[in-house]
Amino acid sequence: MLALLVSFVLLIVLSFKRVNIVIVSLVASLALALMSGQPLLESIKVDYMTGAAGFIQSNFLIFFFSVIFGRVMEVTGTAASISKFLAEKLGEKYAILGVIFAGAILVYGGVTTLVVVFSLYPIALSLFEKANLPRKLLPGVIAGGCFTFACAHYPGTPNLVNVIPIPYLGTTTMAAPVVGLISGTVVMILTCFYFLSQSKKARLNNEGFVMDDKAKESIMQVKALKDLPSPLMSIVPIIVILIVLNIFKQDVIVAMPVGIFTCLALFYKNIEKIDEIIDYSVKNSALAIINTAVVVGYGAVVKNSSGFQDLVALSDSFSGNPLIGFGLMTTLLSGAAGSGSGGLGIALEAMASKYLAMGINPEILHRIGSAASVGLDSLPHNGAVITLLTISGLTHKEAYKHIFVSTVVITLIGLAVVIGLGTVMYL
Repeated sequence: MLALLVSFVLLIVLSFKRVNIVIVSLVASLALALMSGQPLLESIKVDYMTGAAGFIQSNFLIFFFSVIFGRVMEVTGTAASISKFLAEKLGEKYAILGVIFAGAILVYGGVTTLVVVFSLYPIALSLFEKANLPRKLLPGVIAGGCFTFACAHYPGTPNLVNVIPIPYLGTTTMAAPVVGLISGTVVMILTCFYFLSQSKKARLNNEGFVMDDKAKESIMQVKALKDLPSPLMSIVPIIVILIVLNIFKQDVIVAMPVGIFTCLALFYKNIEKIDEIIDYSVKNSALAIINTAVVVGYGAVVKNSSGFQDLVALSDSFSGNPLIGFGLMTTLLSGAAGSGSGGLGIALEAMASKYLAMGINPEILHRIGSAASVGLDSLPHNGAVITLLTISGLTHKEAYKHIFVSTVVITLIGLAVVIGLGTVMYL
């Protein structure tokens, strides 16, 4: 247990200090193997590499097509068109809801989170200026739409944390649909309520929008957005993916290319360099999956430690409910890894076979795993959080509180709802 704790601390501290994740995962794996008495060479060459390679084998095409789709939606202006339409349609009074729903729709449709953040931020900032809302709320609002209910709770999305469990559990993207719909709606309502109340509080305290050079530059980008595709046509590729995936029951690596080709066919006039899209997607998908796979490799070393098995048994014994143990361990691993997909990969690698052998329905394990992956993953050292704050020109001190509430506090409430419903409906 001490070896496990030390390796977790190493993982968190080194990640927070922005040490390359490959180095971090190797150091944490070696420390764990050394302290827990596992053979060092075997732990790295066999356990670590097998876990990492298996994750790449199962998920590389998903990462690749997701990045291509996000890039195509970005280059063609369709992501910006959807964001701009929803944000402006709800107007200044409900600016916050416009930003939340714009991000949620794009993420639910399979557009990668960072593409949504980059596309949505200037539009959201412009809307916040018109509504005179403080900028410190904006990162939390974007995170509330992009990092929570749309990607992990609502069934049917091709988002990574809803797809990663499939090879481990033999499920589909529609796993435990009723549970996902209810819990996702709870998270969505709580997120909207929180930010509406915070905007009301800001107005009562006479807090408003503060302009600076960086904000002015971002707002100018919005004013320069012209000749965007119509929002109605822009959403067609997303609808196509969802239909192919969930109605025609095709694999996600079939549905995503169909959506990509649909977008290319509809908006080919907006594309200047197709080779640039391909080069960008190859480089970024390879980097993204390696960064996640090495954390899963660390998870394979974790799986073989006696301390981890004791920790899982201890978490199960708290209430006698194995769903609590699975959800708790998954969200703790996601927090330690600073990555929802990485933590989910570790958890499934280490625990899926055990819980399936216990006879637990794989659909509820899928939904709990997805919901748990967005619980503690967005702690301060999370890469997406750091990127979002960097884009916003704000510090953790200024804006992280609202990110924490929307992506940690509210999502943990959502996880509790999933576990509660799962206990009633599936155990």
